[in-house]
Amino acid sequence: MLHRLGFGGRLLAIMLLVMLAAVTLGVGVAYVVRSDRPDAQPQLPLPEQAAAIVALIEATPASGHATVLKAVNSDTLAVSVQGMRPTVDTQSRRLIAVEWLVSQYVEAAPGREVIATADLSARGLRMPFVSLNPYDFDRQPPLRIAIALLGGNWIVFESRGAIGRRVFGLPVGFWIGVLGALVGVAAILAVMREARPLKRLADAVTRFSQGAEPVPVPQEGAPEVKALIGAVNDMQARIAGLIRGRTILIGAVSHDIKTFVTRLRLRIEAIPDDEGRAKAIRDLDDMTAIIDDALALGRGAQPPERREHVDLSALVASDIAHRDCSRVTSDTTMRGIRALVDGDPVALRRLVANLVDNAVRFAETSRVTVIGTADSVFLTVDDDGPGIPEAHRTIVFEPFYRADPSRSRATGGSGLGLAISKQIVEAHGGRIAAEASPLGGARLMVTLPAARRSS
Repeated sequence: MLHRLGFGGRLLAIMLLVMLAAVTLGVGVAYVVRSDRPDAQPQLPLPEQAAAIVALIEATPASGHATVLKAVNSDTLAVSVQGMRPTVDTQSRRLIAVEWLVSQYVEAAPGREVIATADLSARGLRMPFVSLNPYDFDRQPPLRIAIALLGGNWIVFESRGAIGRRVFGLPVGFWIGVLGALVGVAAILAVMREARPLKRLADAVTRFSQGAEPVPVPQEGAPEVKALIGAVNDMQARIAGLIRGRTILIGAVSHDIKTFVTRLRLRIEAIPDDEGRAKAIRDLDDMTAIIDDALALGRGAQPPERREHVDLSALVASDIAHRDCSRVTSDTTMRGIRALVDGDPVALRRLVANLVDNAVRFAETSRVTVIGTADSVFLTVDDDGPGIPEAHRTIVFEPFYRADPSRSRATGGSGLGLAISKQIVEAHGGRIAAEASPLGGARLMVTLPAARRSS
């Protein structure tokens, strides 16, 4: 029956079951703690019990009062006969409601008076009234009820310690609290069980957004939750298929275009004009670079095809040495551990090259910093160039974004370098951000998870 209910219906059913369980436990406890004997006397001086004792005392000669008092006294209730009217001191509070209730049961007679008080000094309590609930007396102050007898004496009922019934030596309220807590824990576990498929779905979507690799989730839970999981699984498969199709398409187009570029390159060699031939070759080289960047952009969203431990500081040192450029310096800080990253060495090498290219193109001085920790590897590229406006520090990673609106390749690249870098970083589970550099230009910060060390 439960499998037919939706997610909201299941939560409502859990709440109703919890309420039903609480009511059932309350009724069960009430049944257990009440006496099984029909003639058993209550432990609490209830009005009818007090009235019966008063009638018995008044019907018994004074010589027999001691015998009656021995019969009605118990461990929880003390009954005595006094000759003086009880006084109410400052440590006691009169209970008008209790006095009225008892007087309704005691035989009306001239001068009949009822005095009910609570001793507030015994536990340091200051209660405005005393409850008549028999399960509430473990936390109440001592109770005293005095009733005037027809002969001029007073009969006094006094509670001794806890009046309420106990189960296994503990108050009933304690067991009710324990059972209520167990019911609450069961309800929490039931809700967590219903919400578990949603948590798995959220984790799968997060992992898919990082690597674009489908993460199928088992279809469990309520019908609408199953439908949601199925829709997300299908969406992951479609998105992954689109990405693969885009990559295949870009690869095929770039292959065909490069074929024509190669033919043009051979024909350009036959141009007699050296200057014209050089310009044509430069245009073909730029076209080839754009094709390569577009292909890299298409592949960047996919997870790395191969993974191995890559020393990011070594990649930086190799790239700077290959450039043989004095405008770029490096600063490597290893905090007791090498800057190892678990990823594709080709993609990571392209990442470093793109970031350094971006700095060298727009600045006179650049600095590359690598910091390795136990959990992460930080790659920072600073320059003293014009920098990136704060409003553009997010869209700078979008494809074909260029700060120069003229889109001249003399003042910049294809506009795909940072977009490719972002895809490479995210495919490796990291993040990239642009900020202002202490050198006065732009700062590009890359954070990558450190490689797991083999134990």
